[in-house]
Amino acid sequence: MENAADYALTLTRRSMLKAAGAGTLLAFALPVRARGGNGFAPEQSALQTAYLRIEADGTVAILTPDAELGQGILTTHAMYIADEMGADWSRLKVGFSGAGEIYTNPQKNLQATGRSMGATGYFDLLRRVGAAARVQLVTAGAQKLGVPASECDTRDSKVVHAASDRALDFAELVEAASNVPVPDDPPLRDDADLRYIGRSMPRQDVPAMVRGEAEYAVDVQRPGMKVAAIRACPVFGGRVRSVERDAVIGMPGVYEVIALADAVAVVADSWWEASRALTELPVEFDEGDAADFESDAMMDTLVAQLAQPGEQVLEAGRDGDVDSALAAAGDRVLDAVYKAPYLAHATMEPMSCAALVENGRCEVWSGTQSPMQSRDAAARALGIDAADVTMHRTFSGGGFGRRWQTDFVVQAVSIAREIPGVPVKLIWSREEDIRHDFYRPAYALRFRAALDDDGGINALHLRVGGASILEAMRPGMLGGRVDPTVIAGLNDHSYRMANSHVEWVPHPTPVPIGVWRAVSHSQNGFFLESIIDEIAHAAGVDPLEWRLRHLQDSRIRAVLEKLAEVSGWDGPLGDGRGRGVALTDSYGSIVAQVAQVSVSAERQLKLERFYCVVDCGRAIHPDNIRAQMEGGILYGLTAMMHGAIDVRGGSVQQQNFNDYRSLLLRHAPPVETHIIESGHEMGGVGEPGLPPAAPAVTNAIHAATGIRIRELPLERQGWRLA
Repeated sequence: MENAADYALTLTRRSMLKAAGAGTLLAFALPVRARGGNGFAPEQSALQTAYLRIEADGTVAILTPDAELGQGILTTHAMYIADEMGADWSRLKVGFSGAGEIYTNPQKNLQATGRSMGATGYFDLLRRVGAAARVQLVTAGAQKLGVPASECDTRDSKVVHAASDRALDFAELVEAASNVPVPDDPPLRDDADLRYIGRSMPRQDVPAMVRGEAEYAVDVQRPGMKVAAIRACPVFGGRVRSVERDAVIGMPGVYEVIALADAVAVVADSWWEASRALTELPVEFDEGDAADFESDAMMDTLVAQLAQPGEQVLEAGRDGDVDSALAAAGDRVLDAVYKAPYLAHATMEPMSCAALVENGRCEVWSGTQSPMQSRDAAARALGIDAADVTMHRTFSGGGFGRRWQTDFVVQAVSIAREIPGVPVKLIWSREEDIRHDFYRPAYALRFRAALDDDGGINALHLRVGGASILEAMRPGMLGGRVDPTVIAGLNDHSYRMANSHVEWVPHPTPVPIGVWRAVSHSQNGFFLESIIDEIAHAAGVDPLEWRLRHLQDSRIRAVLEKLAEVSGWDGPLGDGRGRGVALTDSYGSIVAQVAQVSVSAERQLKLERFYCVVDCGRAIHPDNIRAQMEGGILYGLTAMMHGAIDVRGGSVQQQNFNDYRSLLLRHAPPVETHIIESGHEMGGVGEPGLPPAAPAVTNAIHAATGIRIRELPLERQGWRLA
């Protein structure tokens, strides 16, 4: 594994000549800069240049446009290209691309990592890149062997002519293949001929991580580099009023003190020296209008709004006549409120970014999830053209949506602007990272359900209240319409019912909010699957059986039926033990889970085992799918058990892992994952494993104790993990 900087397409005349001398397969062309991205359709030759090169020794170098957050995308993208090329897996090296329109994800129309589209979005494009290279190599190899190209294929980084038992290594064909025109529509291999796709190939990034060679933004070193620590106004929206620079400028290692609009940074020879000086730096903030915001009071307001019709209610979807069905149901109506708090991302690597500003140009080193947006944000902050910003992408020590934002990149380039010619690495403290996140919004939901005489459901009314992520990102973009991210999973579920109605009560917040792993599916999965469990128990029907009765989609039913089989759903359990089931359909994949728990009288909870069944259509890398399911479950269980951000006086109260806790290894349950290859369109796997985790556990707690949990986290209701 090479460092990201080694493979970023930061092309100069010198690097082009150097690469050409090494025997590159394809002629270099500068990557196209982003100009908005709509409808961009690059030539196949441009794609070849951007994503792939073959070196003089036959090594195949592959560049990924996505961030590597631990989800294995470097390996997945390498599988696509290498399989079509016929490249030897042991002779690959992978790295990160630069930022630009050429790297646009066709599903997103943007180069960005999120929405579980890294594997699905680039599937056809990168296979086509590999197939085009195969055609060039086969054409060149056939000419050298003096045989028809139709009789040749590629395998193990060789062009093979099976009939004569002859083969030529890619290294022998680099120059000749580079002169073969790049085909516009290369044929893809049949599935039966694929050697990597669909198999659990060794991860390309693991050796570098094990050896400590993988470069993260916190690892970046450049000659003369300084390190910055930063402290923002503790109240959201506050500003810097005054800074007593002279109080610390003489401290050991301190190089400069820089005031930004809402934060102050100390630049020093090391992060320790910078952070030490920052604690001694007298700073006065203007706290602004959010200084009286309280998250508890906001939740109380949300709950009150859910009980009252009003002009602020937006209709998100309606089928049948819910009001009449509820009125006719009499005492067979369930009515309750669910709550979910603000959540931080708490990535292992806090926000970090390095920058160099010099002579009207800027270089940025970052593990961003949004390289094009980060580049453009850096350009705006500096008042320069986006073409004058070069992005060097590194590994990311976790993302979960946090590194989609560009705030830390803008901070880094703004600090570097004040000391031109000096590279600066900005590293947030853990406290800064927890207290200045873009949080998952807090939501409340009221449901009313009318049961019928046969144990089914006649009507379901859902009203969810909370802030809009889209409106927070781009004020005014909704124009009074419903934010689809708020209601995801509520208005598009697969349960069959005659009457349903979904509403949204918008409630803006001064708290910075953003995308968090699985976005609104994370809390809506808990809401809906807990509600379904309530309905099943009220009707006296087994919760898994109830779901099967109300699902028509055979694909979803197959997932549930497999789950019942592997989990031993009908098997006996002793007192104080229970099983809970939850099912969600998100990001193109269906995931169902059973949690098996035991509970003591003192609300001591043991997570005994998890069973997970996933249908993501086509399994590209089975081991990686299992890892993503496990990771999603554990991240979801952390939030379920401990996750809550409290805001008082406009400030986040949590500061570090002592008061924003994570699930400990000893509490992590064994997870058994089963993959169904349904042949449907491929779905994502990075996020769908999370939404069912919390409701599977809380439904299991109900099965074991009769206690219905409608608010997270469990820790605040006296629950502890055994």
